[in-house]
Amino acid sequence: MFMRNRLTILIVVLAFIIGCKSNRNEQALMKTENRSIVANDEMREDAISPAPPSQTGGNATIDKKIIKTAYINIEVENIAASRKLIDTTIKSFNGYVVSENMQNTESQLSSNINIKVPAQQFDKMLAKLASIAKKVDYQNIETQDVTEEYIDVETRLSNSRKVEQSYIKLLQKAKTIEDILKIEQKLGEIRTDIESTQGRLKYLNNQVSYSTINLSVFQPLEYKFIAEKLPSFWERLKGSIVSGWRGIVAFFLFLIKIWPLWLILAAGWYGWKYFITNRKLRKKNEKRNKKLEKKQRKELKEEPSEQ
Repeated sequence: MFMRNRLTILIVVLAFIIGCKSNRNEQALMKTENRSIVANDEMREDAISPAPPSQTGGNATIDKKIIKTAYINIEVENIAASRKLIDTTIKSFNGYVVSENMQNTESQLSSNINIKVPAQQFDKMLAKLASIAKKVDYQNIETQDVTEEYIDVETRLSNSRKVEQSYIKLLQKAKTIEDILKIEQKLGEIRTDIESTQGRLKYLNNQVSYSTINLSVFQPLEYKFIAEKLPSFWERLKGSIVSGWRGIVAFFLFLIKIWPLWLILAAGWYGWKYFITNRKLRKKNEKRNKKLEKKQRKELKEEPSEQ
């Protein structure tokens, strides 16, 4: 009996010791998992919200970005010969024609040409075009300073590229699929913005590098009066007869075309005539009946007096 009690106490003590060890292992495992979760959360926050790129304020001198546009209207003696000179001038200054519109009226021949020329050759080419003219009818030069916009677009492009590099580094460090997908989504948005900014910067560079000249060339024409040739009397008479006959034929065909209307009118006319005829007969019968009644009454009154 004593041995049995000692065995029972020994089993309880061993169970207590094993339970304490398992609790300690579970607590240690939970601490490890918590540390892993915290590390993952910090990594997600860093992946989704990278530190903004530092903007270095540069003091470098930036060239002015000017867009030049000219409108010039010139009169020439011969528009065909002048057009050849204009083409030669455009080629000599490394320019090109964007569009052209030609018009031919009774008073003048004209051509509207939209020309692109390197900005360095703008003034020289404008002077050369004026020298071709017999008379410069109109000339206007407009300038647009886009330096501020150019700097803003260039800075935006530089910052977007820095942010793109930051996300690429975070993508290399990402370990979970969720973080990878979020970073790739952000990268797609940033690259779309970079492409749009690059397009705008390219457009500004092109507008600054190549100036625009809207050239209008015209050649006045002498007005010549041309008397209108009138037809003779017999031609006009023949035309009147033909027109009258065509009118009669058209009217006759129109009458045939509305034949259902004629049927309706005929039916209506016969119906009206039938109604009027019956009405007259009815009135005539009524008058006859009245006369017969009067005659009978008169005869009835005369018979007693004779007796």
